[in-house]
Amino acid sequence: MIESFSDFIHYPFLTRALIATIFLALTCGLLSPLVIAKRYAFVGSAVSHSTLLGLAIGIYFGGSDSSLTLFFWTLIITLILSMFLAKSTWRQALPSDTLIGLFFTATMGLGTLVHALSTRSSGDLLSYLFGNVLLLTDTDVMIAVIVSLLIIPLIVIPLKSWLLSTYDEDFAIISGVPAKALHYVFTIALTALIVSAIKVSGTVLVNALLLTPGFFALRFARSLRASFTLSVSFSVLSALLGLVLANYLETPSGATLAVTQVALLMVAIFISKFKRLI
Repeated sequence: MIESFSDFIHYPFLTRALIATIFLALTCGLLSPLVIAKRYAFVGSAVSHSTLLGLAIGIYFGGSDSSLTLFFWTLIITLILSMFLAKSTWRQALPSDTLIGLFFTATMGLGTLVHALSTRSSGDLLSYLFGNVLLLTDTDVMIAVIVSLLIIPLIVIPLKSWLLSTYDEDFAIISGVPAKALHYVFTIALTALIVSAIKVSGTVLVNALLLTPGFFALRFARSLRASFTLSVSFSVLSALLGLVLANYLETPSGATLAVTQVALLMVAIFISKFKRLI
């Protein structure tokens, strides 16, 4: 087990995975309380699964050899789809979960069809579905760092406006907070984060990284602002543990990260309930 830690220094692909995971965990931890509070769990899942269509188109036109080309194709296609989702879910009379469910199934199904019907599409989508640190390149790490450095100040600086538009949208609009603009900005940030995280966590499992830290923080934090600190701390520590376990057990990184975070959450809840009984 100790050798698993030293591997991250001696092997370049693990060093890349470590850096990308840290920045991914930081950003997921910061967004997670907002995702939970806004009840965007299903939105995150829909966006993450819609990246399959972007990946299929990106692999067809640019191949899977160029990380930058694949990232931009996936990001552009997913952003276009996400904007339709954002427009459809902004203060609509129809239940949002119905619209999101239709979006979820249609985009993922279309992505699968495009990949299956494209003779030039030779990339293996399975690795993108569940994450594979062996696919990470220096470009992927650079993308993850840049996306994180763009999103973090976007959330931290106007945090008060985010909280107001999240917990009391009507009052936020009356108070002059650009709630509609924030709605679209949040969707764009969420999309960029998910696309940049595909190779580490996979399109299917990235939603767990967006939900677990926020759930943990909102359950155990003593104040709303403290929940962000707790969420980021939990996200980074659990993601690092998951990455070490993935290397030690030689298991898919995305699956190991997701299971580790959920397992730690369950342990924390159990300990909390056990203390109440004593």
